[in-house]
Amino acid sequence: MEPKYKNVIFDLGNVLLEWNPQRFLKELDLPLHFLDVFHSLLWATHDGGLLTRAELVEKLPSHYDKKVFAECINQIASFLTPIPEMIETLHEVRRNGYKAYILSNMPKEMHEELKELHDFFTFFDGQVFSYEVKAIKPQPQIYQALMNQYQLKGHESVFIDDLEMNVRAAKDLGIEGIVCKNPAQVRSELKLLKIIYTQMT
Repeated sequence: MEPKYKNVIFDLGNVLLEWNPQRFLKELDLPLHFLDVFHSLLWATHDGGLLTRAELVEKLPSHYDKKVFAECINQIASFLTPIPEMIETLHEVRRNGYKAYILSNMPKEMHEELKELHDFFTFFDGQVFSYEVKAIKPQPQIYQALMNQYQLKGHESVFIDDLEMNVRAAKDLGIEGIVCKNPAQVRSELKLLKIIYTQMT
């Protein structure tokens, strides 16, 4: 019998790459109020490709030290470290004959830096980033861009993201979804969908 699913779509932050902004700021002894920037409309606009990194820094409110924030943002990519168990899950998905895709909210500069640091980007059949399509999850346009570009069908696809609202948006478009809480839980759900067959040891 032909498998129900053919494609597995991965988010990056806190799915394939660990990202803990609070720990990042503490380790570098940077102001914790920079966290507010990461959760701001300004940052979302940067993710969506409407502001370059330099333009983002320039538009920061006056109570932020722009020079320090510029140094901060230049170091983020090196703190986005691969999650070994999830990278292994990616490999197992591919070994089992499924196609793998990336769908990520990410600014252009960050994407370019990460490609220099990690080789796993070469393991995917397709990738769509928010800066390329000028839309961010959970906006439906970014999901539709991936589906259209690679001629994917929603009912044949499973999307893994760490944010429930992003998974819910995918489900609204007919894509099966998994909210990533930890690698073991993701593997359990992929096993239930008969995409992988082993549990983590």
